[in-house]
Order: sequence, then C-alpha cells, then structure tokens
Amino acid sequence: MKYKSAFDFDLKGKTVFLRADLNSSVVEGRVVISSRLREHSKTIYALSEEGAKVVVLSHQGRPGEEEFIGLKRHADHIRKFIDKPLKFVKWEDDYVSEIKAMKDGEVIVLDNARFQKEEQEKKTPEEHAEDGFIKKLGVLGDLFVQDALSVCHRGHATVVGFKKYMPCAVGPVLEKEIDALEKLEEQGNGSKLLVLGGAKLSDSVKLLSGMLENGMTNKVCVGGLFGELFLKAKGVDFGAKEEFFAKNEFADLVPEAKKLLEKYGDKIILPSDLGLEKNGKRAEEQVKNLPSKNTPMDIGIQTTEEFKRIVRESSLVVFNGPMGVYEKPQFAIGTKKVLEAIAFHRCFSIIGGGDTERALTSFGLLPQDFSHVSLAGKALLQYLSGIPLPGLEVLEKR
Repeated sequence: MKYKSAFDFDLKGKTVFLRADLNSSVVEGRVVISSRLREHSKTIYALSEEGAKVVVLSHQGRPGEEEFIGLKRHADHIRKFIDKPLKFVKWEDDYVSEIKAMKDGEVIVLDNARFQKEEQEKKTPEEHAEDGFIKKLGVLGDLFVQDALSVCHRGHATVVGFKKYMPCAVGPVLEKEIDALEKLEEQGNGSKLLVLGGAKLSDSVKLLSGMLENGMTNKVCVGGLFGELFLKAKGVDFGAKEEFFAKNEFADLVPEAKKLLEKYGDKIILPSDLGLEKNGKRAEEQVKNLPSKNTPMDIGIQTTEEFKRIVRESSLVVFNGPMGVYEKPQFAIGTKKVLEAIAFHRCFSIIGGGDTERALTSFGLLPQDFSHVSLAGKALLQYLSGIPLPGLEVLEKR
C-alpha cells in the first residue's frame, strides 16, 4: 500500500473528515441497506473507537433524479450499525458550531454534499479549497480520510478540496480496494478478460481503450447497452430501439466505438444473439436477423455460452455491469450464468459496480465466491485503464 492509512495517525481527540460513499438505491422512499452502508459503518466505528470526532461526508443521487434526497435515512441506518452517539446535521444548520462541540468518539453525518452547488463544479483541488463550505470545514479538521474508490474518479469538492488544510489518508474500505487492484496488476501475463455491460456509457469507451492499450485485458466480452453500442458501430439496425438510441448519447459514441473495433476488433467479443421482449416474454433472435420490432433486453443463450467458455479459458476476470435487464427474471439469464461461471471457475476475479452487487444478491451468489467484490464501478475501470484518479492524487504517500 503506497498511501498513508488513517490509522498511521494518532486519532484521539482529532476531528476527522471521512469521505464515504453512502449512495444507495431508494425504493418507494426507503433507502435500501447496501454493502457501501455496511462497510463504511465499520470505518466510522473504528475511527470512533480510536477516539476521533468523526464527520461523515457523502452524497446521494444527482440533481434532478428521484434518488436525489438527503442523508437522514442513511444516518439512521449507520446509527443502528455502530450503536454510538451520532447526529445528523443539515447544511442550513450551524454545522460549524455542531462540529466544534463534538466530544471524542462522537459522529456527525452531514447532509448530501451535492446539496452544495459547488460540490460538482469542475475545478482544481486548489480552486475547490476556496469553496465556501470547504473553507469553513477545512479549518476545523485534523485529518481527511478517503474511504471510497467509487468517488475517486470525480474531482468534486469533498473528494479533493481538503488537501490544503490537513493530511489526506486512506480508509480501510479504500485500502482493501487498492490492495485487490494491486494484486490484479501482479497477476502477470495470463489470459486477462474483461466482461463489460451495463447502461452507463459515458467515458466507458475511453476507459476500455485505456485498458486494451495498457494490457490490463487481452479480451473483452461486451453485453448490455454497451454491447448494443458496439453492434451499432458495426452497422446493426435495432429497429424498434432506434428511437431510444436517437434520444440518448449513442450518436456521439458510435464513431469512438467504431475506431476501437477497427483497432482491437479481434479482442472485442460482441453478442451473436439477443434475448428480446416479445409480448412480455423472452424470445431469442440472431443479431444477423435484426432489425426487429421487439426490444433487446439481454444477451442471447448462444452468446451466454460463448462468454462462459471464454471465462473458463481466463486466469483473471474483471466483471463490471450486467448483461441485460436482470431485474426481470426472464432477462437475467446472461448476467446470472456469466457470474456463476466466474464464481465457479478458479480464476482471480474482481466484480464491480452497484448494479452488479444487487445482481449477486438476487442470484444467491456471495461476495466470497469471488476474489474481490468492489464497491466501485466507473472508478474501478478508470484505475485499470491507467487514467489518474483525482481522489487518489491528493492522498499522502508513504
């Protein structure tokens, strides 16, 4: 581990700002307990036990989304996990006085950091250090602890803004992530496979390009909406789904995907068939027979078997993002079967992404079935692609 740990410091009586990632699914107004909530609660407990005054910073959702809510319910979950004095403080409260009044071992969870307009503005760490709320917090702190790889790819105020004011160290959740990724880098020249799916396409093409260029993967199995992007780049007409593509970012990304196929076409394995939704049921369709009036919802059975075969031939597998709409049982086949193949194959495996974690649970698979289950998605891929992560750049080196 090349970064200083929070526990390298004397924490008793110190005010510690902990950047966690409490971002969770919200179903009918209820915050679903996630691995992120549980794991970061362990960090909060450990810091509190050392006598630190722990101030938790995090976010939930994005402005404009239904899941863009406050962190009160998250704080309630954490209070139950740690069974220690914990106070939830809104930004409109006198949060400076609340922090100054803390006693050793006490915990404050500040409200959604993205309620502060400066949080997501594109700035350098030095510029973010001058943000109003960061200046107010910065002078109160003795140590900043980054505990979430999943936010390290974002140069947001609460991720990079505290370096001017205090030492910045790594927390145990992030430390575990980095250790697993360093082991991944040490795995040598075996057959390295990336299974890439999901629906979050922005930057994914660039990250995939980086991973192929720096040799972090020899082969890529592509599914989900990401797979459909590459099929479009090969000229496939999706018929009924073309209107959806037109409304989203496909038009901008297709040329990039096409360049990647031209350069690494022999390493990128695309679906040969798809599972379509036809009258509420699953129907298999060969890609060569498209377009169709039915909507693709999963990779097909034939593609699933091909991806499983490639998994069995690989010594190292990174899985990021589902192969289809796994929430619907009839379209969970691709994601479930490929994850099972990884779990039951003796390879070094890293599974990443919030959707992936939920998929594991729904399929009855356990984190211990894999070498490491990452709490990060995009940041995991960015780390592997060799692109520097702003949140790691500000940390103290050993």
